[in-house]
Amino acid sequence: MKRVLWLLIAALSLSGCMAPKYQREPGAVPQDYRFQSARGQPQPDLNSLADLAWWQIFDDPVLQDLIRTALVQNYDVRLAVARVAEARSQVGVSRSSWLPDVGGTALYRRERVSRTSLNPPVPPEIDVIGSLAQFNFDLFWEIDIFGRLRNLTKAAQADFYASQWGQRAVWAAVVADVARAYFELRTLDRQLEIARSTLESFERSRHLVELRKRQGLVSGEDVAQADVLIHTAGVKIPDLERLIAQKENQICILLGDNPQPIQRGKPLRDLVVRPTVPAGLPSSLLERRPDIRQSEERIVAGNYRIGSARANFFPRIFLTGLAGTQSVDLGKLFTGPSSIWNIGPTMTVPIFTSGFNYFTLKSTQAQKEQALVLYQFTVRQAFREVSDGLVAHGKLEEVRNEQEALVASYELYSKLARKRFRGGLESFLTVLDSDRQLFSAELDLAAVHMAQLVTVVQLYKALGGGWEPITVHP
Repeated sequence: MKRVLWLLIAALSLSGCMAPKYQREPGAVPQDYRFQSARGQPQPDLNSLADLAWWQIFDDPVLQDLIRTALVQNYDVRLAVARVAEARSQVGVSRSSWLPDVGGTALYRRERVSRTSLNPPVPPEIDVIGSLAQFNFDLFWEIDIFGRLRNLTKAAQADFYASQWGQRAVWAAVVADVARAYFELRTLDRQLEIARSTLESFERSRHLVELRKRQGLVSGEDVAQADVLIHTAGVKIPDLERLIAQKENQICILLGDNPQPIQRGKPLRDLVVRPTVPAGLPSSLLERRPDIRQSEERIVAGNYRIGSARANFFPRIFLTGLAGTQSVDLGKLFTGPSSIWNIGPTMTVPIFTSGFNYFTLKSTQAQKEQALVLYQFTVRQAFREVSDGLVAHGKLEEVRNEQEALVASYELYSKLARKRFRGGLESFLTVLDSDRQLFSAELDLAAVHMAQLVTVVQLYKALGGGWEPITVHP
């Protein structure tokens, strides 16, 4: 008895070592992000932009309403919710295999046997027609000594946690996609305003040139050049209207809705670009980014599947039993003498499986290695996205300052060219050139402002922000 007890203790101890112990292996983690310093100065704040909730980052009430709607109705969000529910159910399915399986059987059969099938034949006085009735409960229970079922359940739990982090990754992506599309829409609105305002200005210039032509002060060539200006702005308007309608349709799909107009909030010039963006510590990115955590849980699940595959090399012990009644007389089925029962353990030993257990183990090890490689790649990609966002945020501020200065220069250039044209000191070609350059520069300035806003969105997502549940938002 003691020997059996010690063997059981040894088996239980061995079962705990079946699955490899998980150790986080993200590879080399930098001490600081590249381009983390702001304008050459180190950042003393170790907090991260991602520590703020998305409704604190995007302060446009209309944009907040759009994001709130998308987090409920977006199709990717709804699919992620269904995946989490499926993974949760799979944990229950796996856990149920730990418990005994009890089933019931009811049987009634009436049959006739052949008189000549036996030697000697069945005598005539013996009836060859009879009945059999049976009612019983069956018991089947695998006693998980070596942890095969336990490791499968833990793997299912890790898959469930991975699905939860996957859901949060979808939330973050939807928040970023809606914010980016909204900023692009407001930029197109601003560019349409510029195009319409410029068209009106060009039409006034053409009217002036037409008057001067009637007075004989300019030639028909100047009128043609004025028409060029009008068409330059005019061709832009329908194209921008097309882009605006398509962008509204894109936002509607993100909201899980049919194409329709989108409500506007703050104009582009009032959408604030953060002057500094704290990035925090790179090590905290491993805890905050949902896609990294999702990849990590898949490694954990792979470890437990290895443990389950290792257990296949050891014996499997089952407890089986049966209890019920059996009788050839249906009327006596539930009487005491008709009762039947049996119970006892069964052990199966894998002696020769044609390599099935071996290759199953190798397969699970390869799957875990794949999960590890994907995890390390996800970490590297995360560091790259943060660094890309930081350098873009810093350099786009310089680009915007230069672009604003360029617009101011073209405004002065256009003003002076018109003044000299009215005084007869400059040709209309100079006015045409200055106005065309100013129009292009104003459109580019709006695009640079949008790029700054989108960079903040991308950096916020790259740092692991945006997946806060909507229920937290008051």
